[in-house]
Amino acid sequence: MKKTILLATLITSAIAFGQKGSWYLGGSTGISSIITHPRSIISKSASWSFSPEVGTFVSDRVQIGLGLTLNGYRNSFVPANILDNMQFGGRIYGRYIFGEARFKPFAGISTNYLGSTSTINSGFGSNGRLNTFNVSLNAGFAYSVSPRFSIFGSVGVLGFTHSRAGSIKKPDQISSSFGFNAPANRLTIGFYYTFCTGKGVE
Repeated sequence: MKKTILLATLITSAIAFGQKGSWYLGGSTGISSIITHPRSIISKSASWSFSPEVGTFVSDRVQIGLGLTLNGYRNSFVPANILDNMQFGGRIYGRYIFGEARFKPFAGISTNYLGSTSTINSGFGSNGRLNTFNVSLNAGFAYSVSPRFSIFGSVGVLGFTHSRAGSIKKPDQISSSFGFNAPANRLTIGFYYTFCTGKGVE
């Protein structure tokens, strides 16, 4: 039996849509929970995420931004053990927006760094760490609901990821991947609201 509860909330961000000199704040947050019952073991997992960001339009078509990423999850295997994981990192991104209509496609590039620590509690306990660096090309859309409100959707199309994993008892393991399925090429969606306008926005 599998029961899934998903609650995802997108915080409004501030953006002056396509206006030079505009600034925005915002981000996204999400919570999810999954329970499974394979045979005699009960598996429970819960995760949460919070990703604030700030950025500006350096021209009417070029947007740059800086964001933080904070994630956490817990996997419980009854009666076995509990896995806790915490992730923290940041990203820098740039986008070029096409068109003049309310619906505008864009292409961009982003650089992400994410560090994580994990702890397994199973009577003796063990700790691990994982550091990941990613560069990806992405594409998406921006839809202007009003001069101050917009919606963005973005998905990675090509990326390079380099990661280093290690623990107290094991040597570090290094891996790299490149391609259309490289990690961090996931779909992201955000809502945006102008707090500091550029030219021509009231």
